Amino acid sequence: MIGPAMLPIHTVRASAFNYDEIPAGYYHQAMLSGGKTQRFWHREKFKEVTRRIQPGERVLDFGCGPGSFLHILSEEKPGVQAVGIDIAGGQIEYAQKFFREKFPGAPVQFRTLSLESFELPFEDASFDVVTSIEVIEHIHPFLAAKALAEARRVLKPNGRLIVTTPNYRSLWPLIELVLERFSPVKYHEQHISKFTPNAFAKFLEICGFQVTRLNTIFIFAPFLAPLSPALAGLVFRAEKAIGRGMGSLLVGEARKLEW
Repeated sequence: MIGPAMLPIHTVRASAFNYDEIPAGYYHQAMLSGGKTQRFWHREKFKEVTRRIQPGERVLDFGCGPGSFLHILSEEKPGVQAVGIDIAGGQIEYAQKFFREKFPGAPVQFRTLSLESFELPFEDASFDVVTSIEVIEHIHPFLAAKALAEARRVLKPNGRLIVTTPNYRSLWPLIELVLERFSPVKYHEQHISKFTPNAFAKFLEICGFQVTRLNTIFIFAPFLAPLSPALAGLVFRAEKAIGRGMGSLLVGEARKLEW
């Protein structure tokens, strides 16, 4: 029996957080003009993924939201061809408008994905990289597996999948509690699937990928940004070198498994 104080248990395989409840562009504006901790967190996680993408590669960002990652990618790697896709139509409209104004003529497109099918409207082997940044925790594992199967289909034979998700074997659960107390974000409603490093790697393997690199970022660095962005950056680099999986965000890179 589930008591009223227990966290929600998502037993329906179609479970997914309804992102239409979030104002269009909310997370993008947090990256641009939120608190210093928010800005550091969002920009550095996107830059961490951007560092793994090479000029000339074609990128699909699955669950692109308002286009925040593709904004950073377009700044750091101008000319990279990219497509952002998401189930939230309002976020896609925001991203399209922002890119028309900020990056006119950039080789970046945005498309809406159907939640019913999760089928990507692209040919087999058409992308070098598929990214999914803090998305899979928001959907039931059944839907996440469908999404990653589609990612596998559209990746080229030597293509790469890059996925990030919160690390529930870290300080992240405590951070969630603090954020829920002092912000409108309710992670216990949004985060349907929760991963530890081991569970994350196994899930990617179940979905047909071989993990080639798995690390974590963010222990204390983002929380130093209000004191000194330079100090936060220094600690961030040190944490990546010696963090030993303690960071609050998992960053996994994988290639297709050949069955």
